[in-house]
Amino acid sequence: MPHRLHAINYRVFTTLLLVGLPVFLVGSYFVIASGRSNLKEAFGASLAQRAEQSAAAIDAYVYRRVVDVSLLARVPDVRNLALKAPRRPVDMAAVAELDRRFGALDLKSPVVADVLGNTASHYFTEITRQDPIYRELLLTDREGRLIAASNLTTDYYQADEDWWKRVMADDAGEATVSDVRWDDSARTYAMEISVPVPGDDGRSAGVLKAVADIREMLASVAGIDLGNAGEAMVVRHNGSVVFRRGTQDPHARFFGSTRLQQALGAAQPDGGLTRVSFNATDSAGDSQMVGAATCQLSATYPHLPWAVVVWESESRALAPVNSMFRSLMLVLALTLLAVLALAFWLSTRLAVRALESEMELVPHPHIATMAEEESV
Repeated sequence: MPHRLHAINYRVFTTLLLVGLPVFLVGSYFVIASGRSNLKEAFGASLAQRAEQSAAAIDAYVYRRVVDVSLLARVPDVRNLALKAPRRPVDMAAVAELDRRFGALDLKSPVVADVLGNTASHYFTEITRQDPIYRELLLTDREGRLIAASNLTTDYYQADEDWWKRVMADDAGEATVSDVRWDDSARTYAMEISVPVPGDDGRSAGVLKAVADIREMLASVAGIDLGNAGEAMVVRHNGSVVFRRGTQDPHARFFGSTRLQQALGAAQPDGGLTRVSFNATDSAGDSQMVGAATCQLSATYPHLPWAVVVWESESRALAPVNSMFRSLMLVLALTLLAVLALAFWLSTRLAVRALESEMELVPHPHIATMAEEESV
């Protein structure tokens, strides 16, 4: 009876498939989804950690430069010049006229020679020559008039500048750092570090400003190499770009500005320092994995809400494990075939046993005839 070997108990077969397949498929889905989610979370945390390291390097550089400039303000030649500057009132009309034509004056003119010919100016010039990070150094008196500089500046009167006002907001003065901007005098993207010159009476005797090139400060960001599918940059919390590799665009914005603000707002409701990771879609419609970390500068200088963002294409980031997922899918497919084969085998075995049981219950015709003859 060869046909009995291929008999199928369709009820058993269907029951096994209805019970086994959903469990198998649902379990496989959750395993794969959980694996990919954990991988994305780990990769995002790695990007955030790299951003945090770069942010820490920026913080260290800025604070170190503030200390350096503060020490320059205490050099005897610099401090004595500020202390000995005449305390005459400012003639605003004369200052405005001088300020208008100061950048075009001849170097031999008395006003320019007085500013550039003193020992403090010679010292500043030597510093900018030996340390190219300092693109410009200038010193003002207590009233904001220029009294020393490393080179001829475009302005004579500095008291109307934001950096000067922030330093001289109180009598003792307070060091301040500007945001990154294009500096016309230094002809470079730079930041201004301004510190008070300590006086003898507890008041600031003047202000020393250093224009520092940002390239060394941002070397840690420029050095993050993520290939063609990723990049790193310094941005403000609102998404506007402070620095990125390549051509600088003052109007550029980070493509994930909205997601960045949401992530930082959720992670630091009280303005604390943090690092976050999230996904954002770029202008081309590709999903990017982003890690971000805030700089500590905003704790001291609230007008510098900087953060470092590092991102990489999600497809490229997950590429090394795609082969593993394909192998896993192959294993799952083989497992599915095994489940189907097992269900088929069990159903055929049960069908055969059921058929044999039915045959044992039905009497053979020859046996039935002999039983009737014996009864007669």
